[in-house]
Amino acid sequence: MTKSELRALIAQQVAALPPDYCREADGAICRHVLDWEVYRQAKAVFCYVGTDREIDTRPILRDALDRGKVLAVPLCVAKGVMEARQIRSLENLVPGKYGILEPGPDCPLVAPEALDLALVPCSTGSRSGRRLGYGGGYYDRFLPRTTCPKALLCRGRLVREDIPTEDHDQLMDFLVTEEGLTSCR
Repeated sequence: MTKSELRALIAQQVAALPPDYCREADGAICRHVLDWEVYRQAKAVFCYVGTDREIDTRPILRDALDRGKVLAVPLCVAKGVMEARQIRSLENLVPGKYGILEPGPDCPLVAPEALDLALVPCSTGSRSGRRLGYGGGYYDRFLPRTTCPKALLCRGRLVREDIPTEDHDQLMDFLVTEEGLTSCR
């Protein structure tokens, strides 16, 4: 199966997921992250703002802010180019292109190498660290500039082991599902 065929299949599966399952799975995924020692020790966390089809990461975002961590959120600045920008409040998030919440342009830049943990979205992911994104290549270009652990957040019902990969695809260090945290290395 090609990446685009798999993305289409996963999109159908996401649309068919019961809302109660998504809420419960998202809550459990966030709790696993918040209880994780790597997260607790991280001073600078990179975390996306989940869209309707993704994990609702707001509990993680709020917790990071409450703990005084440097919270960096992706800002897409050009085709395939993403930056990490620090927010100090969820009110620093504004609707960007496609209506996705992102940091305002005045939010300070955070160097990728300054991050202690990256929490990454996916269409689907595997226990071996494979990730299928949404096709823009933003994370595959950004993540090689980081030196921190990379954790993929994925609902368990969407995990697959047959994800096609290419040389530029970044492997994840951890997979977090509602069942728990798995080391991919």
